[in-house]
Amino acid sequence: MPQSDDFAEGFFDEILASPEFTTYIAEADGRPLGYILCRLVDRPENAFTFTNRFLLIDQISVRPDAQRRGVGTSLLKKAEGLARELGFLKIQLDSWDFNLEAHACFEKFGFKKFNYRFWKAF
Repeated sequence: MPQSDDFAEGFFDEILASPEFTTYIAEADGRPLGYILCRLVDRPENAFTFTNRFLLIDQISVRPDAQRRGVGTSLLKKAEGLARELGFLKIQLDSWDFNLEAHACFEKFGFKKFNYRFWKAF
């Protein structure tokens, strides 16, 4: 649980100043409805992997009262436009396993599952 209202302020200050990140905010009548945080990833080839260039959707969030109104789709379209503008051929994101509503939204937008992550807590 965050200790204060400004718990993430330093994080976002750093992100917004970084040239690797692009952020879009959806709003209506001056009220924020959601945001998408995009990171440009350009990994060079090494002994274990090929070059991999993609736009990573690091975070996407839509206020609960604004969901199912096209806000998430609009944000995803902005990310897609950015990827195309920069010549990136892929967009990648991840989501928590329990977030089935988000999965349905991503799949409707054309995302395909390609990877599974596992953990074991002690």
